[in-house]
Amino acid sequence: MAQEWRPEPQGDPATHGQQEPHGDPVKRQRLVIGGIVVAVLILIGVVIWVLLNLLGTRPEATVSSPSPAPTAGPLPRDAEAKDFQVGDCFADFNANASKARVVACDTEHSAQLGAIHTYSADESFPGTNALRDKGREVCKDVKLNAAADDYVLLQQNVYPSTTSWDRGDRRVDCFVVVDSGNTIKEDLLAK
Repeated sequence: MAQEWRPEPQGDPATHGQQEPHGDPVKRQRLVIGGIVVAVLILIGVVIWVLLNLLGTRPEATVSSPSPAPTAGPLPRDAEAKDFQVGDCFADFNANASKARVVACDTEHSAQLGAIHTYSADESFPGTNALRDKGREVCKDVKLNAAADDYVLLQQNVYPSTTSWDRGDRRVDCFVVVDSGNTIKEDLLAK
């Protein structure tokens, strides 16, 4: 039994090669526009989610502002660097020493702690350049009073080394210092 092959009917020869329209063009346009709107809303949602995640995990800076009462206790006294507080004044200040002599700010001194930034304990060592930049940034926030105009002052930043970081040192300190000697005789921080 042989089957006979018959070609499918071709339809109207005038429409040969043209496709019939699928559905209503207005409905198709609405679907396309609706799809675009949904895609844009999803994209906006993703962008907002990414921004919130980036901002939420970013370490917050903690900068101490000048406090009206520096380190409590009788003065003068020797203090560990980790115990220095904003507003403390220091005689014969040496930025490389682990201790310093804290004195009353109305007595002769060579430095005053203007600001502190403390990194969180879980942060990894940011590098010397980043710490140096952070010190400059912290010092920009130090506000001096009118008495500071009577002195030639310098900014000195003290920040952790890789070794001290590994031992838990997370402070970046900004000191206001004179070039040499204990020539400051007053509090220099604005209240």
